[in-house]
Amino acid sequence: MEKSNDIVLMEVDTDKDVESQLAAMGPPQQQADLSFSIAYRKFSYVWSMVLLIFATVIMIYTIAKEWTNPPWNYTNPAGEIIIFLLLLTWIALLEGCQISIVGLQAINIELYKKTHPRAYQVLKLAHKGPNVERFLVGRQFLLLFNGFLVTKVSGADGDEFYIGDWHWTREAANFFWKNSVLLMIVIIVPGQLVSQLMAAEKMLGFLNLPFFGYYTVLLPCLIMESTGLVHSSYMLKDVLCRIGGIDVSKGGPKKRMSKDFLYYSRVLISISAVIFSGLFIIKGLANKQTNATDGPGWNKLPGWAAIIMTLFFLFIMACAEGLQVSALALAKTHTASFKDKSPLAYRTTQLLYAGRNMQAFLVGRQTIVAMMTVLLARVTSYAGSDGELLEGGDWGMGKGFNQWLLQTGILGAVLVCNVAQLASQVTASIFPVELINNHVMHILLRLMLLIEASGVVNACWPLAWGVDSLFGLEHDPFDGDETVKTPAQNVLERKKSMGIPTQRGVSPFDLHQPEAEYHMDYTYKVSYI
Repeated sequence: MEKSNDIVLMEVDTDKDVESQLAAMGPPQQQADLSFSIAYRKFSYVWSMVLLIFATVIMIYTIAKEWTNPPWNYTNPAGEIIIFLLLLTWIALLEGCQISIVGLQAINIELYKKTHPRAYQVLKLAHKGPNVERFLVGRQFLLLFNGFLVTKVSGADGDEFYIGDWHWTREAANFFWKNSVLLMIVIIVPGQLVSQLMAAEKMLGFLNLPFFGYYTVLLPCLIMESTGLVHSSYMLKDVLCRIGGIDVSKGGPKKRMSKDFLYYSRVLISISAVIFSGLFIIKGLANKQTNATDGPGWNKLPGWAAIIMTLFFLFIMACAEGLQVSALALAKTHTASFKDKSPLAYRTTQLLYAGRNMQAFLVGRQTIVAMMTVLLARVTSYAGSDGELLEGGDWGMGKGFNQWLLQTGILGAVLVCNVAQLASQVTASIFPVELINNHVMHILLRLMLLIEASGVVNACWPLAWGVDSLFGLEHDPFDGDETVKTPAQNVLERKKSMGIPTQRGVSPFDLHQPEAEYHMDYTYKVSYI
């Protein structure tokens, strides 16, 4: 029988330099040994989709019954359902456009001016000067704040859930409804993962879809960045570069920001806003005025424990954000260059790039980030409504301040975005190896892979396939061109250099990659990783 040349299998020994291992070996496990893993994964598409539909119905029903606590005085169920759906749509666009704008920096956009006019309009401005960095910073705040608003618009405000004669038990209502577990699924799958998966495979095609990303995504992000609320990340970057002995002057002069009076004024505004937000949130946590100590189960939490729990949530989100930046940065680096100096980082990259783990990691990571977003939206926002706080005072700030900054979660968003997200992303971009050279990051990566393997959010795959087919997205014209260094090409080169099997015509971010059976072997068989 003629042997196929489409797949090249190589054994990987992570105790040695895998990038120097060139000995090919036979095929992986027999298909019969993998049948359960494959069957479970395909079945997870079904039960995860059923779970998503159920969660969506419950969330919309909750809004329709006015069992929520939105940050405004008057409720209108129809209007709030529309706001809920619009916020989810905007979150999806922010997620997808980020992947396209960042991933397309290596292409010559002038070649696609006529074939992809909407994408060209976005990229022409986004890739001008330091606008990619400005876009990322502004987008991070808008994304987080939208997540906070979604939890306010659809978050449960009550102790009992029922539909007709179907009454949930108190335990079920508290866990799935009151604590926003079902809401997390709705935010994660259609709100974040579907657009990410589509854009990762077809970056140019996604950006050219008729949602007019220039106006709905790029300009709002740049405007948000110009307010100065998130400029503290720029100062942190300068400090870390100086500590690391990195000469920023060697970078492209066109990409450098103008360090003028306005720049430093915004940095000062941002640092002041972070300190101000932090003081109010710590004060609220300590005095049991936030939602961290309000509601069934939560009300038993003492103030000091609420502070520790909030710091833990911030730490987990920071690790998840930094791990992604390190993963993409190290896809461009031969791991042999830091194997001896940073062995834990080396082991983590071996696990990260094995099989389809890179794609599974992105799904699992997003799940953890979304969970932390919902939880931090709860614990950093003040309880009560209409500007009336729980006992503990407001330091004389007044009802307007309480309602629009404390109870909406705006101050929480300022703190979380600057401290837990942008700070870790900046650190990882400068010190990608050092950030993951520890057991915490390795364990967190395994947890992310476990979450994806569980199938709980696997509805994202059939949804992505369906939306991709609906819009008829075509592969990007530069796919397969090894001279165009896209994120997919970088990962592919790293997999090849590490002796990890690759398949011709299949991108590391291919939407149908999970159906490639050999991935089951290299993803789930421990001896290969």
